[in-house]
Amino acid sequence: MKRIFAALLLICFLLCACGEKPAQPEKLSATLENGAVVIRWEQSGEAETYRLYRRAPKEKDYKFIFDSDSDETSYTDRFIQIGGTYLYKLEIIGKNGVSEALESSLNVPVGKQEGEVAEPELPVITSVTAKDKYTVVVSVKPQENCTYEFMRSATRDGTYTLVATRDEPFLYDANENKDTDWFYRVRAVRGEFRSELSAPQQTGYQAGTVFGVPVLMYHEFVTQEDLDAGIAFDEYAVYASEFESDLQWLQKNGYTSITAAQLIDYLNGKGSMPKKPVLITIDDGKYGVYKRAWPLLKKYHMTASLALIGYEIDNATNAPDARSKSEAPYCTWQELAEMEASGEIEMVSHTDKQHYFSHDGRCGASTKDGDTLADFLPIAQKDYSDTARSFRQYFNKQPLVMAYPYSKRTELSDEAWLKSGFQLLFAGDSEKVSISMTNYFVREAGLNRKSAVIRRVARMTGEPFTDYIEQ
Repeated sequence: MKRIFAALLLICFLLCACGEKPAQPEKLSATLENGAVVIRWEQSGEAETYRLYRRAPKEKDYKFIFDSDSDETSYTDRFIQIGGTYLYKLEIIGKNGVSEALESSLNVPVGKQEGEVAEPELPVITSVTAKDKYTVVVSVKPQENCTYEFMRSATRDGTYTLVATRDEPFLYDANENKDTDWFYRVRAVRGEFRSELSAPQQTGYQAGTVFGVPVLMYHEFVTQEDLDAGIAFDEYAVYASEFESDLQWLQKNGYTSITAAQLIDYLNGKGSMPKKPVLITIDDGKYGVYKRAWPLLKKYHMTASLALIGYEIDNATNAPDARSKSEAPYCTWQELAEMEASGEIEMVSHTDKQHYFSHDGRCGASTKDGDTLADFLPIAQKDYSDTARSFRQYFNKQPLVMAYPYSKRTELSDEAWLKSGFQLLFAGDSEKVSISMTNYFVREAGLNRKSAVIRRVARMTGEPFTDYIEQ
């Protein structure tokens, strides 16, 4: 009898341990709001993660687009086109498995009414600002679902040549003839309709507020003591004494360090900007930041933005004792949280798991040849979601900035990462990002796919610091 009772207890225990997979989601809705699809669902007590899929018009199968935490109940899908039915399905992932999926659909109309396309209005150029000596920023009053053809001429009544077609109401016109105050006109295009050309406006028309921000890029900070202990002096390392000299020079010459969050706020119309701002950025999250750079930032009352490689930080956190045997030790999440809480160092992303020089035909967080936005966007969204989970856990904030691994990027990858949730992207030292070494911004133009990509100069050991700051 005792054996039978014990067997029954074992069966009950196994049944409880195994449990049932989560129930199917009870509600899933999709609505069109401000040119994007907002998907909402009801919270489930069984959920550890919500997994969302999308099937776009003309696609045969669903594609993964997002994993969210158990406390999230919505997702904004900006990757849609005018016209067609979009299908979404949601699964609940719990401790005991994956639920059945719940589906929802939304028809995105061609125009304001099904099947109708309204003619665009005559475009209005709101400002033409010389951002720096190389680039002019042309801003246009935005219209829904339009692309814009930007044209320029050396004279008001001359022949206007097409410069670019953009889906944003901005043109960043970089050209070799920097001494010409160009005239610009714009045409709006919606479907088969093309507006008349706007009134011409010359460079300087209602010019916006221009400000410049040098952006420096560091990686590792070492002393002779570190080298004697087995720390490697890699290609992008600098001595801590060099970093201290850099901070002293900046302070002596009137520079004020800012965070990336401050820059984002200012471009969004909030806060103020010091007379001579500088953005100090550090990549990877090596232990030398905690041990060498952070004390110097505190000493000189300066700030820096630290871009973290998620999987490297996970490894260091899970095996902190192994750092004593490593040539390139990383910080733990707890050490990073301590620095973030201090206010001297803000945490940004260097991707969670994209920091590999070669993987799946891609380099770092950039696209590969043949990629479309539909191919790459789910990759960016998944990595952003994983990064956001760590940032919420350890820093109680959302990640706003991503630094490109190896400084490799494309315009397509920019679009994907910005659609995923980042607001600012740190690129490398390339004239394809900005002809001027200092990043210049037009505040009134705000953040867009062009202004959100920042040129950075990699600080190398043994070189004069003044080579990195335009005077």
